[in-house]
Amino acid sequence: MNKKTIAGLSVVIVAVLLTAGVLACQSDLFPPNDPTVDPSVSVGPGVPVDPEGPGAGQLQVIVFDVGQADCTLLKMDGHAMLIDAGNTGQDKLVLNYLAEYGITTLDYLVATHPHADHIGSMTSVVNAMDSIGTVLMPDKPHTTKTYLNLITAIENKDIPLTIPTPGEVFQWGDATVEVLAPNSPTYKDLNDYSIVLRVEFGETSFLFTGDAGTISENEQLAVAKDSLKSDVLKVGHHGSRTSSTQKYLNAVAPSYAVICCGADNDYGHPHTEAMTRLTGTGATIYRTDLQGTIIFTTDGKDITVSVSRDPPITDDTTTPPPQPDIVYIGNKNTKTFHKSTCGSLPAEQNRITFNTRQEAIDAGYTPCGSCKP
Repeated sequence: MNKKTIAGLSVVIVAVLLTAGVLACQSDLFPPNDPTVDPSVSVGPGVPVDPEGPGAGQLQVIVFDVGQADCTLLKMDGHAMLIDAGNTGQDKLVLNYLAEYGITTLDYLVATHPHADHIGSMTSVVNAMDSIGTVLMPDKPHTTKTYLNLITAIENKDIPLTIPTPGEVFQWGDATVEVLAPNSPTYKDLNDYSIVLRVEFGETSFLFTGDAGTISENEQLAVAKDSLKSDVLKVGHHGSRTSSTQKYLNAVAPSYAVICCGADNDYGHPHTEAMTRLTGTGATIYRTDLQGTIIFTTDGKDITVSVSRDPPITDDTTTPPPQPDIVYIGNKNTKTFHKSTCGSLPAEQNRITFNTRQEAIDAGYTPCGSCKP
């Protein structure tokens, strides 16, 4: 792995702040789609969570329900890895989830890419953990306050920060982890910088894709096609049409696919095109907006799946109400940004999408005078 010092990264951040704008999540707005899933999938209250689990010799992968955001915990035999940490304002929710599973230390904390819906509450995770072995990040600094606060928190706790290298394989407990992306030094879309990891445990395998889109998927097919086959696919980019291409799904050939998305989100995720392709694989599809938290447990041979719609509650705090999924649409020409419901939205080709109001302002955009976002 490429171990990059915080000091060196800070220099890059300053340069980015002075010379570059913010790249934001490029997602078109479309009406929400038919939320059809396999009829055998339970959408009831699920099963009670076992904070002591998994048992000896088992791996548990918990895809938390954090709305239109990503947060996944991998846990086995005294080892824990967290991939992404929810959106801005979900700090208590994410920390409560981790507390429910008894997580006070992490071997790895993975920030797949710098968008707020993946690192929004990660600073709180860094501050709350007793120890973190290594933070994995792509080599792509960002200019938002959310990102800079995270870098500061990592620096303050003197946690090693590593830039993973595609093709690298490392051991995590009894599992083997392979880095599959990103494969290029520069992308137009920040989503394509997403770290993609394949975790193999016994005869089972899990593929975690962040928000990697078509460009990243094509690169993975070109350099690591034989490494993509996985039993469980964490679907890229919340089920957007810009991910889950047919060739990629053919190579992965998942038995299960899980989509992280918020109910009635303004992006219209998951898009019909992606759902059609996913359904065609024959995989059983799970969605956090429909089933809540999705829990995969495996002994290295068989995989069982359970769901839990109940948010975690701890003795000293209550779970905050769900955060609304708000999208702000910027006009690349006028440098103004709007609510998604504004009557003066720009043409599709001139749009840029921001996850938060602050992200739009940090990018140099000014609020629309009509909709007053």
